[in-house]
Amino acid sequence: MVGIVRVVGERGKEVGSILWRCVYSFSLTLLCSAGLAFIPQGSESLRLVSDPGWTFPIFIFAVASWSTAAWYSARLTLGRVFDGTSLLDRTDTPFVNAIRMWLPRFLGIVPASVLSIQFQRLGEPVLALACFLTAFAMGVFVVKRRAWFASRFRGFEGQSTSIRFESLQQRTVLTVSLAILLTFILLSAVWIWPVEVTRFVTAPALLCFAFASWILFGDLVLTYYFKQAKLPSMAALPLLLFVVFSLWNDNHQVKLLPAGPGDPPVIRRQIDGHLDAWLQTRVDSGALVPGRPFPLFVVAAEGGGIRAAYWTGMVLARLQDDSGARFGRHLFALSGVSGGSLGIGAYAGLVADAGSGGLAGAPCAGGARDGAYQTCMRKVLQRDFLSPTLGYALYPDMLQRFLPFAIPAADRARAMEAAWAQGWENATGSERFGRRFDQLWAADPAMNVPSLLLNATLVDGGNRIIASDLVIDGSFPDAYDALDPVLDLRQMSLSTAVHNSARFSYISPAGTVSACREGEALVACAPGRDRAPWGRIIDGGYFENSGVESVRDLLFAMRPALARWRARGYDIDPAVIVISNSPDAIAPRDKQDPAGARMDTTFLSELLAPPLGLFNTRTARATFAVTAEKRDMAVILPAGPTRFLWFGMPTKTHTPLGWALAGQTFKGIDTLLEPPYDNRRPFDLVLKSLPPP
Repeated sequence: MVGIVRVVGERGKEVGSILWRCVYSFSLTLLCSAGLAFIPQGSESLRLVSDPGWTFPIFIFAVASWSTAAWYSARLTLGRVFDGTSLLDRTDTPFVNAIRMWLPRFLGIVPASVLSIQFQRLGEPVLALACFLTAFAMGVFVVKRRAWFASRFRGFEGQSTSIRFESLQQRTVLTVSLAILLTFILLSAVWIWPVEVTRFVTAPALLCFAFASWILFGDLVLTYYFKQAKLPSMAALPLLLFVVFSLWNDNHQVKLLPAGPGDPPVIRRQIDGHLDAWLQTRVDSGALVPGRPFPLFVVAAEGGGIRAAYWTGMVLARLQDDSGARFGRHLFALSGVSGGSLGIGAYAGLVADAGSGGLAGAPCAGGARDGAYQTCMRKVLQRDFLSPTLGYALYPDMLQRFLPFAIPAADRARAMEAAWAQGWENATGSERFGRRFDQLWAADPAMNVPSLLLNATLVDGGNRIIASDLVIDGSFPDAYDALDPVLDLRQMSLSTAVHNSARFSYISPAGTVSACREGEALVACAPGRDRAPWGRIIDGGYFENSGVESVRDLLFAMRPALARWRARGYDIDPAVIVISNSPDAIAPRDKQDPAGARMDTTFLSELLAPPLGLFNTRTARATFAVTAEKRDMAVILPAGPTRFLWFGMPTKTHTPLGWALAGQTFKGIDTLLEPPYDNRRPFDLVLKSLPPP
């Protein structure tokens, strides 16, 4: 028994020595293959390469590059005999040599093999076959390459075909150098043209190229080069640099537009005064008359990445199209979180463009089938916003993590915001998403552009921080006003304001906000004032994911003004619309059924129970907020079915969170807005509540 334990121990040390020598090839190949296959966002991103064009050929080339890098790096690091006392260098047993030979070959076929299985599961047999053939070709190549090319590594005496060698051939050095050079070329291209490059090199291909780059650099530079120089392996160096340099290399300052002397003043409105002015414009137009019911809508849009953005945008766009734009004249404000903020921002932008006359001549409005709003909303949001951001995260922003100083231009948040702004401009022909946030309400005398409440979360405290044209005062308990004069955020663009609400880790980083100071006191920002970091903001869903809490606060603040108007004989009916995008979502109810509960995992429950519980409260708080708001609206008299309207997205098809969806997934969401599925949502109740034109 002791002998068996000793043998197992020796074999374990040998295997450990082998795996550490090629730690990048081994870990990145297995873990990243599993991530693409089993993480829902990874699986959905794979659908992007099925679009017509060059995306799939480039993806297959990227997979082949990853496979080749994994095999080649492991082959060189395991085959080279370095001077020293390393167990691997001293061992030449059949067991170790078998691993030396077959582990690199195994790693070379893993990526394409796993992807082949995953594409088959996704219902893409052609893509699955292409990946299988790639894996098969890779396997044949790594086994038969010597016979094909009649080449040999220089081995020991008497071992003409030995897998162990003492030096690299010159062409091997040139090959590795060329591969690393190509990595830096791709880094530069993504950095300079993030949106343009990622139209062809989509997120899955970027991941594969990045894995290949990291493997080559990690195994052949940090391990092979240093061992050859008779130095210890530096494989753990990136982790050390990542931790230490994080003290100085925060490059995620919220992006601001340059200020100029001719800039217009920032548009801010007090809730009470703005509501009076908003209602007065309806009186002046004849839409609001004493004694006739006048619905006043406030919308809450739930978070959920591009799924939330698209569902929210399309629901609002359909209401606008089907009502002949009357719905928008009854919509006072929209509150959004994460992807919901993008949806309401896009809707408000279209309303603003319509008011300026730009929507009628917009490229997206030409040949509109379902109406200009729905057609333009599709053109704006049916885009891949993940690839530009991921490209920055994998290349320039990844490089930033290992430098001791900050490079703001490498911030991956800028890629996301640029993708939104460019997508908007391509679809509508306007630069509205790239303009200053508050200018959304400029040149809007009819006050048709609804107010926005873009909810983010402050890391240091967990409070809400809300970007809005409305002044965020004590009516919003324990919340910060993002456009407070002492905070340096008034020059942010619409795309930046939306993104601050949608900074879901780890795709988007926490944004650093600065405040203006004189000594120890905070003062209103002005040119020349000293600025210092004040706090960091992340996705609003960390506080509450439905956006309803801010709607409740707003309605409470509106009560005095509404009471004054009712006293004057105006019958104003406030109503709340909640837009939820969670698959299988049901309308809120008062009591939970124990039959619907499910036991959480018992695996490592001592460690995982607290973080899982904390994370799941994110959804529970949203459900609670929506249910409480439904209860609050039910007590407003006269009671009616239009006080609280729930636009859920009940579907058995799970659409993962993320910033990219395949074309077929977008079509599936569109189907839910068509007969007979649209009957499950209260479109008719909203439209029938609107007074005739």
